[in-house]
Amino acid sequence: MFFIDPKTDVNANVPNLGLAYAATHHKVKVVDQHVLPYPADRFLGIKAETVGVSIKSFTAAEAERIKRVYSKKYPGSKVVSLTGFLDVQCCYPYVAWDGGIEHAEPFSDNYPFPEYELFDSFRYLRANWETGFWAYPVMTSQGCPYSCLFCASRNRKWMARSAQNCADELKNAKEKYGIKSFDVIDDAFNIDRKRVIEFCELIRPLGLRWACTNGIRADRFDEDTARAMKAAGCYHVGFGVESSDPGILEAIKKGETIGQIEDAVVSAKRHIPMVSGFFVIGLPGSTYEKDLASLEWAKKLGIRAHFSYFVPEMPAKNTGKTFYGPDSGPGSEPYSRERQVKIYKMSKELRKKFYSGENILPKIAVFTVRGLPKYGLNGILTHTVHLFKRGWTYLTKGELP
Repeated sequence: MFFIDPKTDVNANVPNLGLAYAATHHKVKVVDQHVLPYPADRFLGIKAETVGVSIKSFTAAEAERIKRVYSKKYPGSKVVSLTGFLDVQCCYPYVAWDGGIEHAEPFSDNYPFPEYELFDSFRYLRANWETGFWAYPVMTSQGCPYSCLFCASRNRKWMARSAQNCADELKNAKEKYGIKSFDVIDDAFNIDRKRVIEFCELIRPLGLRWACTNGIRADRFDEDTARAMKAAGCYHVGFGVESSDPGILEAIKKGETIGQIEDAVVSAKRHIPMVSGFFVIGLPGSTYEKDLASLEWAKKLGIRAHFSYFVPEMPAKNTGKTFYGPDSGPGSEPYSRERQVKIYKMSKELRKKFYSGENILPKIAVFTVRGLPKYGLNGILTHTVHLFKRGWTYLTKGELP
């Protein structure tokens, strides 16, 4: 048996964490076409009785193709889905086929630390972690009890690992993989303020830089939290703003007011160097003027504004859609698609100014020089393609895929 992560251009620097837990649990090798897409379809060179495919909503079509081509070459083999370790990663849900491999144990300290040596992309991953080009991903909790209607993570039981267990994983990753930084990719990291403070105290001696842009609730963020995160090496936080319009926040069941969000942003900016806000274009009740006002609100506060499109069926299992990035597009029509695209392009230009101020392209060049001797041939090929894509989309579209 072996596992496959399908190829995708979304979050290429973040390995499939659910698959990492699954591979570690089953002690099974992973063909990681997501992080290391070249050579393409190398999984066809491996014959096995069972092949497990980790599927997310936007890789459903690619997963079906993998099943089709593998079954054609090895008609006696079973190609099944692999689910249950995590149900959502970075806002995208995992998808199950009938009769797949499922894991029922709740997310907790009982999960082993991911063993990325099982990934055939490991050499490339470790090189990027060692140079500091990529951040090591860690999930300290899963789920979110809030009801934001646009979100695939909504109304799910919040299951947290202990702060000590998370700190132990990071210590292990530093010693084992030489990581220089990490990203918290929780759905809702700061549900428990006390746990956040404890986590910060425990990781501070590790001397790692880190970011938490995926799951910060503004209404549960305060000065003490900001100070603790800064002291522990946090350099970037992000808040799910969605809209600056109070009526829209109420309509989407955000559970926060724009005043609470603004207070949290101001507190964060006092302590943490980089602050982002995540917004959604085309929410129910929105208009071009309201979404434009959200962009102006972000400019006023001096934060990075990341705009995504509202995809109403995003929580569904196999939409195949992405809500941001160079290949995304409007998924709803509270106002014209053309004007939604206009807002998105304006937000990219704003974000591009931040990238330019940080000299992002020269930094990528420096990390590349450091990493190339460690990549191996497949890694060099992948990195070359990534550089071309990132550079081109940055220069032409203001995106860094």
